Amino acid sequence: MAKAGSHSTYLWKGNTDLALTKWPTHAAIKQIALGLHHSALLDCHDQVLCCGQNSHGQLGIGSNSGSHMEPLVVPCLEDERVSSVAVGLYHTVCGTKSGRVYCWGDSSEGQCATLDVTQYTTPNCVASFDTAIRKVSCCATSSVALLEDGRLFAWGTGSIFQESTGKVKRVIKPTLFSFIEDRMVLDVSCGDDFIVAVIKKKVHTLKKLITKNNYVVVHKSGNELEAFNIKEHRRTSSDSSVQLCPLGLEIAEEHVCLPLSAQSSPSSVRRFQGYRTRSPSVRSTTGSKLSNASSIDSHVSDEKSGEEKDKFLSSLAHSHFSNVNQEEAEQWLKDRIGATFPHKESGNSLLSNSEPTDMPAESVDSTADSKVKVKEKLPQYMGSMWNSITKSSSAVTSAVHTHLVSKIPLLDKLKPQVSANGVVDDMGLTPIVLPPQTGEASSGNKCNTLETREDNYQMSLLKAATSQCIKKGGLPLASSLSESQLATSSLTAPQQEFSSSACIGTEVWSWGGGEHGQLGHGDTLDRPHPCLVSSLLDLQVYRVHCSLHSALALTTDGKVYGWGDNTHKQLLYKAGPVLLQATVLPISVKLPVTNLTIGHEHTLLRVIYPVGAVSKGGVFWMGSNCLNELGTRLQFTNNLGHPLCMGAGPNSISSLSTLNDENGVHTELSQLIASEIQFYRVLLDIQSELVEPIIQSDNMTDMLDSPIGEALQHMFENLFILVDSIGVNCQELSGVSDASELRNVSLVGNCRSYMTSFSVYATHFHNLLAMNGLSKLVERVKPILLRNGSTLTSLLERCQLEFTEDLVVTISVLLQLPLRRVSEYHDAVERIQLQLEDGSMLVSSLNCLEKEKLHLSAQFNLAESTRIFWENWPTAVTEGLKESHRRLVRESQTLPLSLLGGSKLYKNSFALFNDVFVHIQGQVHKIYPLEKLWIESGTSKGTLHELEIHLIMPEASLTLLASNTAEKAEWMWVLSQTVTNWLSSYKLEPFGHHPVNHRGNMLRTTPAHRVATHMFYKSGPLQGAVYKGMWLKGKMHGDGQIMWADGKVYTGQFSDGVIKGYGKMVSKIDGKVESIEGHWINGKLHGFAKARYANGDFYTGFYKDHQFNGHGVLKQKSTSSVYIGEWKNGRKHGYGVLDIKGEKYLGQWCRDTKQGPALQITLDGSYMEGTFHNNKLIGQGLIMTSDDTYYEGNFTGLNEVNGRGVMMMSTGDSITGTFDGSWATGIKVTGVYSKASPTEDTVRLPQLFGKLSTDHDLKWVELFHHSKVALGCAGDKAATEEDCEKAWEKVAVLFASLRSRNANQVKKKFYAEQLEKIPLHNLPSMSLEHYRSIRQYLLKACECDFHPLGLLLSNLVDVYRTSYSGTGTHPRLLTHAREELMSITHRYYDVIRILFPELPAECSPQKILSKSCLELTNSSGDLEVTTSGHMTNNNIALGSEIPQSAEIEDKNTEDW
Repeated sequence: MAKAGSHSTYLWKGNTDLALTKWPTHAAIKQIALGLHHSALLDCHDQVLCCGQNSHGQLGIGSNSGSHMEPLVVPCLEDERVSSVAVGLYHTVCGTKSGRVYCWGDSSEGQCATLDVTQYTTPNCVASFDTAIRKVSCCATSSVALLEDGRLFAWGTGSIFQESTGKVKRVIKPTLFSFIEDRMVLDVSCGDDFIVAVIKKKVHTLKKLITKNNYVVVHKSGNELEAFNIKEHRRTSSDSSVQLCPLGLEIAEEHVCLPLSAQSSPSSVRRFQGYRTRSPSVRSTTGSKLSNASSIDSHVSDEKSGEEKDKFLSSLAHSHFSNVNQEEAEQWLKDRIGATFPHKESGNSLLSNSEPTDMPAESVDSTADSKVKVKEKLPQYMGSMWNSITKSSSAVTSAVHTHLVSKIPLLDKLKPQVSANGVVDDMGLTPIVLPPQTGEASSGNKCNTLETREDNYQMSLLKAATSQCIKKGGLPLASSLSESQLATSSLTAPQQEFSSSACIGTEVWSWGGGEHGQLGHGDTLDRPHPCLVSSLLDLQVYRVHCSLHSALALTTDGKVYGWGDNTHKQLLYKAGPVLLQATVLPISVKLPVTNLTIGHEHTLLRVIYPVGAVSKGGVFWMGSNCLNELGTRLQFTNNLGHPLCMGAGPNSISSLSTLNDENGVHTELSQLIASEIQFYRVLLDIQSELVEPIIQSDNMTDMLDSPIGEALQHMFENLFILVDSIGVNCQELSGVSDASELRNVSLVGNCRSYMTSFSVYATHFHNLLAMNGLSKLVERVKPILLRNGSTLTSLLERCQLEFTEDLVVTISVLLQLPLRRVSEYHDAVERIQLQLEDGSMLVSSLNCLEKEKLHLSAQFNLAESTRIFWENWPTAVTEGLKESHRRLVRESQTLPLSLLGGSKLYKNSFALFNDVFVHIQGQVHKIYPLEKLWIESGTSKGTLHELEIHLIMPEASLTLLASNTAEKAEWMWVLSQTVTNWLSSYKLEPFGHHPVNHRGNMLRTTPAHRVATHMFYKSGPLQGAVYKGMWLKGKMHGDGQIMWADGKVYTGQFSDGVIKGYGKMVSKIDGKVESIEGHWINGKLHGFAKARYANGDFYTGFYKDHQFNGHGVLKQKSTSSVYIGEWKNGRKHGYGVLDIKGEKYLGQWCRDTKQGPALQITLDGSYMEGTFHNNKLIGQGLIMTSDDTYYEGNFTGLNEVNGRGVMMMSTGDSITGTFDGSWATGIKVTGVYSKASPTEDTVRLPQLFGKLSTDHDLKWVELFHHSKVALGCAGDKAATEEDCEKAWEKVAVLFASLRSRNANQVKKKFYAEQLEKIPLHNLPSMSLEHYRSIRQYLLKACECDFHPLGLLLSNLVDVYRTSYSGTGTHPRLLTHAREELMSITHRYYDVIRILFPELPAECSPQKILSKSCLELTNSSGDLEVTTSGHMTNNNIALGSEIPQSAEIEDKNTEDW
């Protein structure tokens, strides 16, 4: 703020300085509230000062006597930071930045939020909220508080709490207004028993636009309809709404009646002379196909006869839509109208007790008994008052986008708010008025205003519908209407994140007493509920101020509107004593107003003169002694200093707080504010007088399907966004009274975001310029421009531009005007910075403005050079090249470049654009996107190669030759810089992420790795395939996805142009999906993979050259078999287990045949063991049946015997001799039969049992081999210390890769965090603590199936389960299972020792000591050790295996 001693506060009466008095204050005053008996001030330190009478304790100094003419600090608020203060008749209210509201003084009517105490002599906290208080206001008997989040609370007594029954509520505690609780209030002011509020518009997000005949039908969420008749300018809505009369009263059901006439002209007015209930019913549509979700938005009593309903439906259908199938529409209405009229009594409360109050509101007798009853007076006001009932739509969040739908002509057809003939609000204020009927009179002076506003609305409605349907067939615009897409689209200005209360899209609402016309609704009736002031709709009001019976509204473009009591000419000099509707003050039309205040008898306006004027501004006074309609300029205030704030009170008392402008900062600041408002007014004129006539032109329709038409749409769309952004900046600047507050302005505090709207508009303007679109535009709309020649000339004069006969130049200069403002911003901010002692807060803004200024200049130059290029080249060449966003950077005609080895039959030319490199050969051209172009330089000095430039692209390459080294250097620099800039437009994310625009974060060097999409066109295995992913020097390299024409898709890793790394291949064979996921080398599977084949087979295991190789599991659907074991070249080879429907084979394989020692379990329970050859059991073997009979001897087949052998019966008897035959058909025996001895054990195992099967140490060799390879230690040799370190490096790399994977690997990341810390290993000695740490690590590793040890254990569990569990389990397998488990344990322990070689290699138990005991033992050899333990390889390996294998072992035990 200002320095001490540089501020002053003055008080005077009337419009002269005869009674000028300097008010003693210790700090600069930023708010003044003048009352009838006392006043309150708010200084720059957020302290409250009061002065005047103190009869009710309203000064807050602890007493209720005496008077104090000098302002006194309210002592109880010294520790609070007050944000706003207001005074009533005998009480004072203030709000703080911490969310507290304080009241003191008279509370006889509850204005201090209590009736228990009639007076408070010190501030009393009446409410505490979770957000700051933006503003407080009050009248004699009530008070209101506006929160920063837009909620409005009130308490006290008065007409603002009036019920629809006519009684007045007394609200004791601060209570939220229920009618606007879902709306954001931006400003509020209280008069004598009435309130005026500025409320943010609510705009629907529209999803789809279609056209039919003359109607634009907008489909919204929930299948609701918005229908606009383009020619008749009508609007209907499917929104449900509360039906209220113009006075804000609910429409009683018994007053519902039919229209006056069933026939009307297109401009006729429908007046429904009755009231409707709250229930939504009647809805309108535009065709015979009507949404089932829609209903009719008219309320007809259930008691009405069928004939009356028919008459009503017929009139409604005929009056709204002349091109609708009448019968279908009427029938549709009939089907729905009877069930949509629930009865609901009127009299709902205006207030919602949702905030701090437990005390019920009291009801007192209304003081309006002498007034004419509403229902008696209503009929005569019907014609003129229905138009004050309006509706708006769903909310958007930013200041710019709140007004987007209502301002952009391209979207304006979709705007949910309508002016004169009504809009429908979410709170239920639904219009039933159509455009005025020919020859039908309306009452009062509202008629003229209504007609004017109706014409304005018709024009805006027509130009919006024409613009929105600007493409044939009613296609939607290229850019979406939704706020989220506006924030992210590269074609539309994003939403500003800067925290600001400024807002363009606003509405003014008022309610309370209206006997002096102070509500602005065109009458003198009260409004118990908030009603929209329709005469201020779409005027961008952002500030209001009320006095006793008058009100003022300040708009974004610096205009002031007033209404209410004009007895003392405080509003208009030439008007009568009462202004029923808002009327603009003439001074604000001529000069912009930045601040205002109104007292009981006069008005003060802070006016800023345009840039270049001799006077920089001043304070204007309007009242009874004013003899000029523009007001009286208070010349004496110019010598008082720079105005901070003003105050107007009763009896023409005024106050002014000023600062001394010693260094000229405030002069520069005033000039910036004045120039911004002046510039905003110019843009509004360009918008209404140039852009809108162009949009409304019928000559534009067939042009809009072209690229120029699309560029034109985008330019106009973003022009209106830009205008709204500047409007927001105007509001923010108008609220700045001191240079320190500039940080709250978007231009300074959020410059980068503010400049975005300029950049986006500039892009689309330059797109149009580059395509010579302005010339095409002028050709289409030239008749309109010539017809409005005087308007165009006047517009140029207002823009201070020279007139030229060339319309293209004129239009170009006018549309480029917003871009010139950036340079003016820079100069203005720089001048302010020079005047400040500390201008550091402006440095960031200046840098941003400087960059944007240079960027816009470069954009313009590129657009001009591109336009010239398109004009000079034949159409055949440019036809496929010309795009709106494309800019020429260099071309070979100005900077020579030739093709090495090129044909002499055609001339080779080259053009570098911002996004592509083009090779032009005669009439043919080839386009190479820059994201897929790599540049290399020839390096052989002193030869022709030194001038070569190599361009590398997918499936192509070019060798170019420059004329000399200087030109080569320039081409190399330009090519590299252009490619880099193009890549900088998109953030290079890993494959699978969408590129995000991040302009401003430019790359410094050209990246070798790129993300791009390419379709292969050359013959070969990839022809017709589309690849999207990472590239390196023209080859696929990194993550990507390739899709073939036949639907086959591979997603994964590539290297040097081929599939290499981990990936997934999905294809369809005979309509069935085949999926293979695993490791690939040169397009073939190599390593671990999982496959699901089209025939239903599943394979999980290792591949080599696309064939099964190593350990794997194959599940075949056709044979219901499972094989788990070793493979080689796609065949079973080595040890494996085959399970076919419960029949198991456990043994060796060779080329898919059973070959070698094995055992087999048959379905009948037989156990066979021996050597297999070509799937047959040959030679010495063993067979055991389910009854314990067995045969040992020579076999010639699986069930065939031939030779000597021994057969042992289950009874113990045996046969020894020669056997010949088949076990299934019969065996011929020649031998000796021996009877068992009674003392001999009959149950004994054969001698060959377990000796003919595969050695357990030779089982699952490939599994252990793969595990050792994963640890970097292949081979059977013992692990060394070098192997240990290599293994831990492998583990570390594995965990590092896991951390970089996507978020769905949550479990893996959890274990990675647990295991990424490498424990101590390879120590010279083993202590008990180290042993425990190893054991703990192993337990975690084995629970983690992606750790090499955990993966090995998981696979071992799988093979063990397949071998020894299931339906094929045989009791004789128990011995094999135990021996195999011991073998697995020993080999698993050997793998553990690769990581921990300090573990003992012997199988015998090892005694280990604790670390402390080891130290003592080393120092004293004969010390007795008591802390020790025993360690074996089994309790380490088995301890690791048990968590996963115990369950299986228990299950096996049950089977056995």
